Amino acid sequence: MHRDTAPLKQAEDAVLVDSSDMGIEEVAAAIIQEFERKAR
Repeated sequence: MHRDTAPLKQAEDAVLVDSSDMGIEEVAAAIIQEFERKAR
């Protein structure tokens, strides 16, 4: 993110899912929930 050459940047329309305190099932559920919310 802070490197001079090709820094990693989040896309403007990206949705950040902080999975720090989540299990794999919770992460999957959060992603599916966001997908379904956007699909409406």
